[in-house]
Amino acid sequence: MGTFTVKKAKLKDRSLEVNLDETINTSGGGSVTNEILKKCNTLVHDDLLAAFDRLKIHMVKACDFKKSELITSESIESLDLSLLSDYHIKGFSIGGDDESEGVVLIGSREFSSGKVLNIITPFIRYAEEVDPYEFSAELADAVNAAVYEVEQYLFEDKYAIKQLEIPFDEEENQNQEAA
Repeated sequence: MGTFTVKKAKLKDRSLEVNLDETINTSGGGSVTNEILKKCNTLVHDDLLAAFDRLKIHMVKACDFKKSELITSESIESLDLSLLSDYHIKGFSIGGDDESEGVVLIGSREFSSGKVLNIITPFIRYAEEVDPYEFSAELADAVNAAVYEVEQYLFEDKYAIKQLEIPFDEEENQNQEAA
């Protein structure tokens, strides 16, 4: 079995779609990389949703939306995400290598009228020297946290627990209440 690298992840309702690169070492000393698209039906865990939710801070800041004024070096780690409740992260796409590695965030903003604006950020490099995004280190950490949760979902079976209904016999309930 090879090693897997998450390249893209997208939420659809509470299910997940992931693009992975699988690198397999060959017997001749080289390696082969396969691209895998995985469409998963099992509900994602709340931790994965929370990791995606933390990315909206960077989408708002990188696109310089009005609410980006709320995001400062003092508030970025402790910002109340409910202040950005009209923004949603749908996915991310990681690209580049080493100093040119970065991410594109995909999301939306829902207006009070019910209309939705789809948002795709520019490619943001993690290296501050290369890209002037002031929170590139925090962005890299947030993306790594989201990737970690995606990997937990894919390889460690970290899913949402679906609440099942337990059918009770109506007569049995009445008998227990009477006792």
